[in-house]
Amino acid sequence: MTSADEPPASGRRTMVKGLRANSFAALVMVVVELGLGLGVNLYANLPASDHHRAPLAAFGRAVADGPVIVTLHALLGTLLLAAGISAVVRASLTRRGPLIGASGSALLAIFVAWGSGTRFVGTMDNGASLAMGLATGVAILSYAVILFITPPARS
Repeated sequence: MTSADEPPASGRRTMVKGLRANSFAALVMVVVELGLGLGVNLYANLPASDHHRAPLAAFGRAVADGPVIVTLHALLGTLLLAAGISAVVRASLTRRGPLIGASGSALLAIFVAWGSGTRFVGTMDNGASLAMGLATGVAILSYAVILFITPPARS
């Protein structure tokens, strides 16, 4: 890579600032998603007709016909995929390995949680529920790492 390929220092600071904001927003969303998931686990009754559905069909039913808390949980989880992709793109633009790795691990964790959630709706499998919760923890940790290792914006 030549120095012409490197963004100027002010551009790198802007990219890191954008990544910090993206990561903080994603972190807040993941924490809200965790709360919704706990609410689903404790208070929602998933219809027996959803059992044994394929994952995408189960997701569609959860959004269209599920209890409100399940619908919100599923939709926020899908928005988290977009936030995770955005963070990976922003981290890639910084060309900093640790940021790319942390954002990539957060996105992977969100994909695992989303996939486990769709599987859970269709199967009510405890393993899917556990995978959802563990993946959520990994996403929270990954976004916290990004916030910890990036410098705060200067006024």
